[in-house]
Formats: sequence, structure tokens, C-alpha cells
Amino acid sequence: MYKMHFIDSLPIYLIAGLILGSILLVFEFGYRLARIFLADKLNKAISPMTGGLGGLLAFILAITFSMAAGKNDARKQLVLDEANAVGTAVLRTAFLPEPYKKDSKLLLVSYINERLISKEEKKRVLKSSQSEDRVNLLIANSVILHEKLWRNAVSAYNVEQNQIIKLYIESLNQVIDIHTERVNKSLQSRIPISIWFSLILLTFLTMVLTGVQVGSQSEARMLIAALPFALAFTLVLTLIIELDRPNRSILSVSQQPLIDLQRSLSPQMSASNQQDRQ
Repeated sequence: MYKMHFIDSLPIYLIAGLILGSILLVFEFGYRLARIFLADKLNKAISPMTGGLGGLLAFILAITFSMAAGKNDARKQLVLDEANAVGTAVLRTAFLPEPYKKDSKLLLVSYINERLISKEEKKRVLKSSQSEDRVNLLIANSVILHEKLWRNAVSAYNVEQNQIIKLYIESLNQVIDIHTERVNKSLQSRIPISIWFSLILLTFLTMVLTGVQVGSQSEARMLIAALPFALAFTLVLTLIIELDRPNRSILSVSQQPLIDLQRSLSPQMSASNQQDRQ
């Protein structure tokens, strides 16, 4: 079951603005701290610690970004795997006796349609206060279709206990397994809270010490230098958050393999319907 996190409901541009504002505020805090407790030796003492913390923060950011990018690649691969599995299952419905052959094919086409929603509908779902319920409903509908397909497969095998029908059952089992994996990796597999806590703490300490270092060196805040520094960290953190969130707004996982499969099956279903009418 999908449980929406608070951060999932926020626009990514708002998140980026909050991160940038927080980093600049923390930098300002460090700067003011240095101006209050200004000492000649402060800069020499702070400089190595600032460099060390900055290096550690960059290392943790690199690991976290790699995790998020890896999860994103896995989600893309699962879309392709699902399209291949469903396509194979559709082809293997030819091994089933009637009426299970036609019923199973129709159910698989319905399953593809259930997995695909338009961009407009997706935006509507994500902006809705009931988006969590809507996502869970889509998952439940997919599970219902799985059950219907499985019952058809069992009934077909009971009618004709043919070993070749097992090939279809194997494909159907793969479709169900990939669905479970997609739900897990897309909605439930997130970057651990402990890593986020470490990132926030290290970012806070690094920016405070950077502000202290600037304040101990000069009366000017040097915002021209601090702003690109803050923007760089904001960009990386925002990308990590966007890659980790299920409801993407700027970096979406392409559903093109499923769309192509849907288009390839449309002529077949139209021809089948015309034959039934005749």
C-alpha cells in the first residue's frame, strides 16, 4: 500500500526554494556568529574543519545521488520488463482454449490500459488531496485483474491439461511478479531517513562553518561567492529528492514501452471485435 510522505505533496520548485533559503540562512547565521566572536586565530582553526566537512558532505551527496539514480534506472528497466512480460503473455493466450483465450487477452489489454494514465490525469491525481487513495485504487484494480487472469489460466488448464498451457501460466506469473517489484521500487523503496538526517546535519554544519570562515576573514558577506555555492548544493539535493519521489514533476520515468505495446494490440483487438460481430 502506498503511503504518501509530506514532501511528496510539495511542488519540486517550492522544495528547491526552501532548500536554497535554508542554506543561505544557515550561512548568514555562521557569518554573524563570526562577527560576534571575531578572533585573529579563528580563521586558521576553522579552515581545515570547513574543508573536511565539505569533503565529507560531497562524499555523502555522491553516494546518495548514486543511490537515487540507480533506483531511477531500475524503475525504467522494470517498465521495459513489464511490457515484454505482458506482450509475451498476450501472445501465449493463443495456447488457451476458448472462451479463456479471448477473455484472457481482453483482460491483459485492460491491464495495460490500467497501467497507463495520461499526463493530464497524472497531474490531476498528484494535485488532488486524495491522490494517495487514487494510487492505492489503481494498485488494487491491477491485483483484481491478476486474480481474474489467474482464475482463467487455472480453468483453461483444468479443461485441457496440456503442458503448453504452462508456458502461458509462466508468463502470467512473471507479469504478477514484475507488478509487485514495480510497486515496491516505485512507491516503497525510498532513501532511508538516516541518510537524509546525515545530509541535513552535514549541510547545516558545513554552511555554518563556511559562514564563520567568511565572517572571520572579511566584514563583507561575499554573497556573490556564497550564492553559486548554495545553488550548487540546492541543485544536487533537489535532484536527489526528485529522483527519490514516486510522483515526479520534472524527471518522469518514460512509459513508452507500455504505450508501444498498447498501440500494437489495438488493431488486433479491433479485428477480433469485428469478427465477433460478423
